[in-house]
Amino acid sequence: MDLQFIAPTINELILLALVIALGVFAIWLTFKERKTHAALSELQDLVTRRTDDMDTQIRDFGHQQNEAQTRSLVVTRHLQALQAKQDDFENQIRELKLQDPSLRLYQRAAELVKQGASIEEVMEACDIPRAEAEMLFMVHKQSPSQ
Repeated sequence: MDLQFIAPTINELILLALVIALGVFAIWLTFKERKTHAALSELQDLVTRRTDDMDTQIRDFGHQQNEAQTRSLVVTRHLQALQAKQDDFENQIRELKLQDPSLRLYQRAAELVKQGASIEEVMEACDIPRAEAEMLFMVHKQSPSQ
């Protein structure tokens, strides 16, 4: 037998080495692709979970905002009702003051003092004792804004 026929040539060995190298490279590339695919799959799952969490938080925030607006509306209505009651009370007090003759008398006396009337004029016009007229004089004469 001829050894030359069985023994591979240098070109054949180089070609065989290249085929083996390409095979190893293809296996390595397949391994890397699977690893990358797994990492991308994990990343996609993480993004999906985070997106779902954010959607839930946004929905919860929307519900909280609606509740706060509803509470604010209820509080506003209560405040308006309280303000209306306070206005009614103030009007009733004003009416009672106007109906009380003694208060009207003292208001008239205070006006006379402010206009410069004498103690005797205030006593006579309002039919009040001297002590009360003097007290009105002290109160309304001392007050600089009046």
